[in-house]
Amino acid sequence: MQEIELKRAYNKVLTRFYNGCNYIEEHPKETEKYYTKVLELHNTIDKILEKLPNATEEEILNGFKV
Repeated sequence: MQEIELKRAYNKVLTRFYNGCNYIEEHPKETEKYYTKVLELHNTIDKILEKLPNATEEEILNGFKV
């Protein structure tokens, strides 16, 4: 996968991760149901970042400008 594709994939997964975290925070009774999926998204983020070693803290937290 090319760098631009990795960055786009990262942005998509990061958005889903943040949305999942927000959902769990707003609906604590459903934490058990969605925690595993949010954790999978986190693991995917980690794997993508391994392929983008020069990512800045800003890019890690807010996504890449592509």
